[in-house]
Amino acid sequence: MKIYNSLSFKLEDFIPINPTEVLMYVCGPTVYDSPHIGHAKSAITFDLIRRYLEFKGFKVKLVKNYTDIDDKIIKRANEIGTDYLSLSEQYIKEYEDIMELLNVKPNYKSPKATEIIDFMIEVIKTLVKKGFAYISNGSVYFSVKKFNNYDILFQNIKKKEDDEIYEIPQEQEPFISDKYDDKDFVLWKKWKEGEPYWNSPWGKGRPGWHIECSCMAIKLLGNVIDIHGGGLDLKSPHHKNEIAQSIAYTGEEKFANYFLHNGFVNVDNEKMSKSLGNFFLVSDVLKTFDPMVLRLFLLSSHYRHSVNYSINNLRQAQKVYKRIIKTIQLVNEKDPIDSRLIEIDSLSLEIKKSREAIFQAMDDDLNTPKAIAYILTLIKKTNQHLLEENKDISKEFKEAFLSFINELNAIFGIFPKSLYKIKLYASDNFKEEDDIMEQLLELIKNIREELRKRKIYDLSDKIRDELNEIGINLEDK
Repeated sequence: MKIYNSLSFKLEDFIPINPTEVLMYVCGPTVYDSPHIGHAKSAITFDLIRRYLEFKGFKVKLVKNYTDIDDKIIKRANEIGTDYLSLSEQYIKEYEDIMELLNVKPNYKSPKATEIIDFMIEVIKTLVKKGFAYISNGSVYFSVKKFNNYDILFQNIKKKEDDEIYEIPQEQEPFISDKYDDKDFVLWKKWKEGEPYWNSPWGKGRPGWHIECSCMAIKLLGNVIDIHGGGLDLKSPHHKNEIAQSIAYTGEEKFANYFLHNGFVNVDNEKMSKSLGNFFLVSDVLKTFDPMVLRLFLLSSHYRHSVNYSINNLRQAQKVYKRIIKTIQLVNEKDPIDSRLIEIDSLSLEIKKSREAIFQAMDDDLNTPKAIAYILTLIKKTNQHLLEENKDISKEFKEAFLSFINELNAIFGIFPKSLYKIKLYASDNFKEEDDIMEQLLELIKNIREELRKRKIYDLSDKIRDELNEIGINLEDK
């Protein structure tokens, strides 16, 4: 199995520290708001990686944290008149509910930053003692120039041999800022009036964001782990800072052997983000679409690449998902025959070929678009055999097909409660006529928009009113 390592900028053979176990840490959410599609993309990405490694026989210890103390959390809590703890607990509960709906497997551990403040203080004390960190005006900062090769982490360039060696000045007076260098980052933040705090050797304060992840990973998984994951936007400076402070503390050569980063969710080819106001909450999306439709949609793009979110793309994923479920139902309900036929043997061979091709795609840096394409090819050929040609199936084919679906579910996690899904999507409410109805309504909507652009409001309003009379509500926004 090969995976793309962000540290080396190339595909590498995956070789875990322990041949039977994988230690994996993933940066979790800062819990100050409801989870959006970007959170779902990251969670499903690393759930897929975890599932596939387990399918290949590894025991996976996946730790994903909650950042439950942060500037954003404090600001949001103050805005709505609550405390940071109540706010973070509320959104942790909502995040976990969403993860369950999306069939994301429970983590080995899900630590909160505030649970290990004492350990963070001990780590920071060690960094100060080793000379990697310094105290300035009640805060503690990590000096990046004391860590060799900091500037080339996640940079595809070679370090110059003549880089100057930086010594931390003994006197602080000449420096206007609390930091000695703009790149230095805070390990311990001095307390401000009105903020929560913990007591430390440097006075009241709280940990910086970067030190939290390092400490949770080291405490729960050890000094060196196999895989560290997170969103592409965390590569720098968050993951750079994690590497620097972790190695400085442990004295090991590495913090994680492989760094994996998932791509963004885009809207109109722009990164989805709260600052741009173009983000979609998972809870809102799930009011219209089945959680497994959203999961399939997010898996349909490579985990390292961005995916473009739109209602039309989700509808397309819904059609694909219905087709898969209906095919499973057809095979499940079809009575097999005892005799063997050449066409049945040929279809059985397609299962074997699909299985090999899918595993080959997944071993190539978890290429889910290619793997899903092979799944759909098998679905199409099975449908053709059962529906268009009305042919029989054998007991061997039926068992092999349903067994293969169970394997796919173990890897992709898109068929939870499969019997319920089969009944739901194969019911009269989900006939092909529904797709035609959706297209018809979209056509009517587009015609109304065109009429309104041309200022033909009377006809546009007439269409809207008559649709309302038959129970279809259109709103002009």
